[in-house]
Amino acid sequence: MATLGVNVAVMRRVMEQHGWSERELAMHMDLAYSYVNRVLGGKRRPGAKFVAGTLLLGLDIEEVFIIEK
Repeated sequence: MATLGVNVAVMRRVMEQHGWSERELAMHMDLAYSYVNRVLGGKRRPGAKFVAGTLLLGLDIEEVFIIEK
């Protein structure tokens, strides 16, 4: 079964380009910091809210997300 993963390097690069911490990234994605922290830490899979948050940032879905088999 395929699952959705996050290209953490891309998200870290976005954070670095904007000078954002994970907490600030979460704020700009309109998400809870703990959720973003767990997704970026590999402890949780991204869900619809995380996908929507990346769209709020104007990120390319194909660059941010990885289909894992």
